Amino acid sequence: MNVAYAAKQRGDTAVARDYFLRAIAADSASPAPFIELGYLDLAGNNKPAAADWFEKGAARAPEDANVRRQLGYVLIDLRRTADAIKALESIATTPSGYTDRDRLALAYLYDSATRNGEALEAFRAAAASTDTSVANPARRALRVKGDVGTVLFSEGYLAPFYQTRFENAIGFGFLRHGIESGSAWAPAAYTSLRVTRDSKSTFGAQSRVLSDNAAILAGGLRVRPWHGPVWLYAEAGGAYSLLADDSVSWRRDVRAGAYVIAQDERRLYPAANWKLVTDVAADVSWYERFDKNVIGYALLREGVRVGTTGKVAFDVFGRGWVGYDSRGDFFNRAVEGGGGVALRVGPHFVLFTEGLYGRFMPQPPAGVKRRYQDWRVTAVWGWRALKPVNEEARR
Repeated sequence: MNVAYAAKQRGDTAVARDYFLRAIAADSASPAPFIELGYLDLAGNNKPAAADWFEKGAARAPEDANVRRQLGYVLIDLRRTADAIKALESIATTPSGYTDRDRLALAYLYDSATRNGEALEAFRAAAASTDTSVANPARRALRVKGDVGTVLFSEGYLAPFYQTRFENAIGFGFLRHGIESGSAWAPAAYTSLRVTRDSKSTFGAQSRVLSDNAAILAGGLRVRPWHGPVWLYAEAGGAYSLLADDSVSWRRDVRAGAYVIAQDERRLYPAANWKLVTDVAADVSWYERFDKNVIGYALLREGVRVGTTGKVAFDVFGRGWVGYDSRGDFFNRAVEGGGGVALRVGPHFVLFTEGLYGRFMPQPPAGVKRRYQDWRVTAVWGWRALKPVNEEARR
């Protein structure tokens, strides 16, 4: 086996295969050479042979959930639905049991096999996941099936960051609590608390305001067409200034617009946990308090992820950003490019470190450089919890 692993490591597939076969001849009860041969055939895109090796490996490793999981996904690719269901169901017999992603995969398989009762049960289990990349598609599937009605929701987002350009720390976060319908556009009504505060802004004779520095309490309405990546919203409330010398404590705050949040992961190599990751975020909104300005931005991150989303993962990415507004404020009109790394711990926390080069589109006022460089460190913590109004929809 050691010779086989060494050959595999240096890319000598033929020698690795020969020695894995010798290992089987020496000890046919050991699962490892069968599983390794499965990965060799999978890397060579010989999925039928890979499935055969994984099946033999699984038979010799009754407590190994990973080989059953891998077998199930290969069988899905081969469109052997019934066999894929058996492979993934066998994960339940292992000590680790199902992951939330296993439940989601089984739900889709049951659905394609028209095993509707089992599909609904698996979708409900996946919809309760704390991993939104599992819970959201499960909830969409349940809504398409008409199985989930109105839910109460609570969601939050905290994203404090430090930027070297201004030597400034900025705290940002929001909380929303509301009620959401299970219909096609998921209409929702909610209350919202949004807070922004930074360490450098001042107000008065020597004003220097770098961020909003306000606590905004509002009520809102939103829809999400066909449960896709786009939300349309409108909010109205009051903004309380957090700047000590501001003569006006409360101001009316009305805003409306649309925002997009989308992510895609694609495995780069079947036998390795490397993925190509695309993150897209955008927002275009009208703000009455900011001189009735329309402000928009778009962000794209493209990178590689090592590890398991929802557990521990590490990203290396390139990043592009563009901002624009309707009133021609130079600080809202800029383009940025750069890259960075991200550490993801669990389903809720991400730590970003990014290096950026930026340029204002219009010529800024005297004393402000048109081109700039910035380093930013951002800690992100987000969550979303649902509670069906009809408790039967959760069982």
